[in-house]
Amino acid sequence: MQHDEGATERRLLIQLARLGDLVQSLPAFSSLTSRDPQGPLDLLCPAPLADIARLFPDVGRVVQWNGAQWHRWAESFDGEFQSSWLREIDQYLAELTSEPYTMAYVLNHHPRAILAATLLATEVQGPNLRGPLHEALSPWASYLRQVAQERGPNRIHLSDTFCGLCGVTPPQAPPLLLLPSIDLPGDLAEVGLSAGQWIAVVVGAGDADRSIPVSVWIEWISTLLALDSPSAVVLIGSERDQATALAIQDGLSPMIAGRLWDATGRTTLLQLATILKRCHWAVGADTGPLHLAASVGTSAMGVYFSRARVHETGPYGQGHWVWQSDRALPETWPIQASVKMIQEPATASQQKPVAGWSLWQSHHDEWGAIFRPVGDKDPQEDQRAEVWHRLTEQSLSLQGVR
Repeated sequence: MQHDEGATERRLLIQLARLGDLVQSLPAFSSLTSRDPQGPLDLLCPAPLADIARLFPDVGRVVQWNGAQWHRWAESFDGEFQSSWLREIDQYLAELTSEPYTMAYVLNHHPRAILAATLLATEVQGPNLRGPLHEALSPWASYLRQVAQERGPNRIHLSDTFCGLCGVTPPQAPPLLLLPSIDLPGDLAEVGLSAGQWIAVVVGAGDADRSIPVSVWIEWISTLLALDSPSAVVLIGSERDQATALAIQDGLSPMIAGRLWDATGRTTLLQLATILKRCHWAVGADTGPLHLAASVGTSAMGVYFSRARVHETGPYGQGHWVWQSDRALPETWPIQASVKMIQEPATASQQKPVAGWSLWQSHHDEWGAIFRPVGDKDPQEDQRAEVWHRLTEQSLSLQGVR
């Protein structure tokens, strides 16, 4: 849906981080459009992610941020503003929008996002309380910083803190991306068409320390495909994950070659989303494609370790699963147990404990996402309502300060 840029109340949501962060901005976007369904809401994101941004329900214009160009301008700055440099920036901004936005909502506490908001909008809401040059943080930004520093007993999902930054509450139901019909290339057109369960295996991660080892994937896929029930595996990843995918295939028996598809580095983002939607499950570490799978309605199973925490970045939605390690680098992996969950989904809630791991399932209520443990009672009290009330009151009392 395209909106007239001449509308009086023009709003812009700014998310300039990676794929996973963009997808996890969907609840905030949904709540903002629900609060003001008549006014357009545009979305500014990195240019390579624009096709995914266009899948947001009721999105207005998708504005593409050329991060590489801004980086070149920054590197060329030698202490003085050159007229040619300023003319290029002025032309670039004019191409982004013909007039300033009424309001920009900023979801990243990063100079590039704050700069974009300041250049493109009259009023800004987000991490900074008193403008881009002031260090004072808004109540929700302060809360996020505290969570990052203390790694304490937080139960508010990152997607829902994005809602808080924008001054809205979480959506009543987890929103999904609107995916059109997309053709898949070559042999990938077969994905999801035959009987049995199709499982997308996300072989890499944005950060190396969150990547599941090749040996673990070899054992996991071998265990899954050794079962009598029909199933197939699709390896998911970018071009940089192709070597990992080849190493995984080299470690598998040739007998299962007809049940494995390698899609790493072979798809556009829209084709990737289509593959994930055709699969029954997506399994992987805390990474963008896992969140993308959840956002198109596929059951997601996360394997979280290193700095990944289920309560902050677990797959957003209803009925997803996360295996959370109690170690930064696990010594053992829940291979048999996680494969059994896929083979017999109805028994997932009766999973027996796995040493070094806890199993959590996602739920959704008025305060957004909440992950609850399987088996043992959650030892921690749910304090989300108290946090929301406290931070909302603080935000309201400070509105006159901005």
